[in-house]
Amino acid sequence: MTRNWHTLTLQASAEVAEVLSALCFSLGSCGLQTDDRGSDVQLTVYFPEELDLEDIQDALQSFAKDQALSDFNVSRSLLGEEDWEAEWRRFFRPIWPTPNVVIHPSWIPVEAGDGLAITIDPKMAFGTGGHESTQLCLQALEQYVEQDYRVLDLGTGSGVLSIAAVRWGAAHVTSLDVDSAAVENARENIELNRVDKNRVDVRVGCIDDCREDAAFDLIVANIQSRILLPILVPLRDRLLLGRPVIFSGILGREKEAFCGALSAHGFELVEVLTKNEWIGIVARRGS
Repeated sequence: MTRNWHTLTLQASAEVAEVLSALCFSLGSCGLQTDDRGSDVQLTVYFPEELDLEDIQDALQSFAKDQALSDFNVSRSLLGEEDWEAEWRRFFRPIWPTPNVVIHPSWIPVEAGDGLAITIDPKMAFGTGGHESTQLCLQALEQYVEQDYRVLDLGTGSGVLSIAAVRWGAAHVTSLDVDSAAVENARENIELNRVDKNRVDVRVGCIDDCREDAAFDLIVANIQSRILLPILVPLRDRLLLGRPVIFSGILGREKEAFCGALSAHGFELVEVLTKNEWIGIVARRGS
């Protein structure tokens, strides 16, 4: 199925652009590109066509008004799938989300030495490694995944976290996403990285599509907090006692409320990771 995407081009100062980036992801953006232009930064932001672009633009204009931005500009267009891929090819370069991990497109080979090199062709899915939330997930995943763990990757996107989990020793990964295009892309990337298909189950679904008796050693969920909060209970119930869960896609200003919800729903906080406006949270299922 061919998909179209709304494209918004925003231009603001470097300081404001960082906040704008976080705001766009909270509004449902699936990816963005940055282009430094002297003292300003141009953001090219992509939103799924099914989202109401008028509401998104209203939220951005409200932000501009609250911040008293006189030089804030927004333009819009509709981008087809082929154009999307051409744009990513123009901008996507190798990214080192952690000192030991490099993510690169198939058209730019990279040697990682003793580290981990993951090939990702993004297509229409989130997860090139360029966004802070993905980087925080990889940072935590590298530390907490152990040999023979059974892992749930909730909101798999491009499949980058599933690939990393297997490479770091996970026995099996269940990779779920509600977007069929993301699932297709994740399968392509798993094959591209020559991951044993018997060790990864990629399918369309959400937490409720996991059997209630499913037991995971580790769960990673790179999803916006407004989506995570209502599913904390079923997510907890599918995690083995004392095992870790990695949350990302959470803005720094949401930290207190999200950590409070975790405590109220039987999780124990382990650590909080920070990168710019974003945080990653590692917790464990309490007794």
